[in-house]
Formats: sequence, C-alpha cells, structure tokens
Amino acid sequence: MDAEITHWAMHVRPDGLAGPLTWYSGVAQKELTRPLWLCVVQLFNHQTHHRGQVTTLLKQAGIDPGITDLPWAPLARD
Repeated sequence: MDAEITHWAMHVRPDGLAGPLTWYSGVAQKELTRPLWLCVVQLFNHQTHHRGQVTTLLKQAGIDPGITDLPWAPLARD
C-alpha cells in the first residue's frame, strides 16, 4: 500500500486535488463531504500519528527504532 500511495503522490497534479470527496462515515453515521485536498492532508497526518505510536512502543520494548526525523532518515531511492 505504501508503494501505491507513493506512486500516486509522485504523480498527482494540483488539479487532481480539486473538488470534493464524499463518503459514508461509520463513526458519524452519515454521508460526509470534504475538500479532497483536506482528506489527503489527513491521510498523511494520520500516518504520522501511527508512526509515533509505533516508535513509542518500540522504545518501551527496549528497541531503538533509529532515526525518525525526515531530514536525517534514510529515504527510498529510485
């Protein structure tokens, strides 16, 4: 899934983020519509939240997760 998200993010154009996204929310129990760009921002923000959780759990288990700050982390290369 990460590869698919990365591929999409590398190829999306600004006009591809225009317009609304509508979905049924099980939490809100109703249909919601939000700007597509806002939903994409939430996707990446939510991933950050979970990476923080995993890092905390690893550290609590005595495992050093290594560098997690993006400017210093090893990045995927083409």
